[in-house]
Amino acid sequence: MRTLAPVDVTTIQERVYQSLRLGLLKGEFLPGEQVTIRGLADVLGTSPMPVREAVARLIAERAIEQSGPRTLRVAPYLATEHENYIRIRMQLEGYAAERAARAPRNPALIGELRRHNDAMSEAVEAGDFEAALAGNQAFHFELYGAAGYPQLLDIISTLWLRTGPIVASARRDQALFERLFRIGVRIHGDAIDAVAQRDGAAARWAVNLDIRSSHLAIRKFYKTSVEAPAR
Repeated sequence: MRTLAPVDVTTIQERVYQSLRLGLLKGEFLPGEQVTIRGLADVLGTSPMPVREAVARLIAERAIEQSGPRTLRVAPYLATEHENYIRIRMQLEGYAAERAARAPRNPALIGELRRHNDAMSEAVEAGDFEAALAGNQAFHFELYGAAGYPQLLDIISTLWLRTGPIVASARRDQALFERLFRIGVRIHGDAIDAVAQRDGAAARWAVNLDIRSSHLAIRKFYKTSVEAPAR
């Protein structure tokens, strides 16, 4: 009898899930975009089965919706629903920033936050949307990770699944891109100063301002430039 190790199918499913999840967080998909199991499997170079399992998890997280018997779509932008997510994000992410600022002093954290924000600023100047988006995400999760609550980080990450594709709409419009990320860089600077001074209230305020200002810019963009997909 040969003693071959069994194939761990769950590992493949998890890798596919994480890849799709990261794609949503990075804005690889746009709100309301139609996708199929077969199409995703082809892009990922895998069979449909692990993609189907991963998509089922993303549907449960409300990042993807079943739009037909065989079709799926990324959750569309809906103004009222997005407003609700923004309010929740402000509470949770503001709290995470406050906790991070009040944690024991960590010079390495300040250095990492500045590095991410500088990378974001350079990307904005170069007009590199992907790099700016990556820098913004790295900044926020570096800050929230310093709060010391892995469970809170998981919840925030799940909320970002809904807003990642919406922020990606900035690639459609240069003015929106400039507004989102230039303002973001400045506000991030305020958050870094607050963390350096261990001022929890100021850190919360800066993060909430960052989230709210982005939301208002996106809402204006959809209202004047894009017709949001209907359910």
